[in-house]
Amino acid sequence: MKEISFGIRRDLQADIRYEPNACKGYVLDLTLGCPHNCIYCIFSPLEKKIYKLLNPYYKGQVIPLKLDLFLARKEYPPVVYLCYSSDPLAKQARESTKIVLKRLFSHNVSILFLTKGLFTDDVLEVISLRPELMHIQIGITNSDRKRNKIIEPGAPSYEDRLNNFKKLLNIKGIGSLTARIDPLFPLIDDTLENITRIIGDVSALGVKEAVFGYVILTEGMRENLKRNKYLRESVSALTEKTPTISNRTLYSFPFEKKVKNLYLFQDICLERGVTMATCGCKDKRLKELSIPYICHPFYRKMQDARYGIQDI
Repeated sequence: MKEISFGIRRDLQADIRYEPNACKGYVLDLTLGCPHNCIYCIFSPLEKKIYKLLNPYYKGQVIPLKLDLFLARKEYPPVVYLCYSSDPLAKQARESTKIVLKRLFSHNVSILFLTKGLFTDDVLEVISLRPELMHIQIGITNSDRKRNKIIEPGAPSYEDRLNNFKKLLNIKGIGSLTARIDPLFPLIDDTLENITRIIGDVSALGVKEAVFGYVILTEGMRENLKRNKYLRESVSALTEKTPTISNRTLYSFPFEKKVKNLYLFQDICLERGVTMATCGCKDKRLKELSIPYICHPFYRKMQDARYGIQDI
């Protein structure tokens, strides 16, 4: 299968591409840009910056990608990640998402579906066609409205994201359903009170999986976010260069402090019958812990050479 090693195509055609920074797997974006405008996002702003260099009149709006190349594709990998630098449930992507899911289902492709968006009835209807192929993670990191307005200003509310879990748990046979408590901003998101509430809320609905990860930022992003009074103390705590799957210089919470908190979070999860994992791509040293470091339950179940998971 032909591999595209980086980025959204400049002709704005959506297609599957190999992305080494996404668990060394295959990804598919359906928009240029993302309406959530999360301040910690590295990939969406980078895609928009590159596109603007070639298209000076681009104003930064979210643009749906065309599906011609994708629909003409004859070969498919066994698993595809939706989406890498965008959200498959953005309003600009929703119609494309339904088309893409049906096509991937017809080729028995498993789907790693990561979202903060809203599951509407029409999308749920499509998911119900092949739920066993859907491995869904919903980003839900804090219930505090002030925090979410600053850090994830365009994303749905905490309550709306909880409602997503309710809707999905009504569909029998979903491959996996995970609360993605990531990225954690130290001193804001990693309090025991916050983690206890999230795990309590999702486990009460029937969610059995959670993945945790601390925020990682470039030096430029870190220095810029220090200007925000609400974020200053938290972002100033990101003092350690962190070994990630990327070759970029990225900063995160010091490893010893991170580990101490992660084990406390694991205790909270265990009390509620929730299986916890971390993300070894965001900090390679997490592989040393007894906590599972592969963030997708699908990959943990298929941990063999076919998907290259031993190298993550």
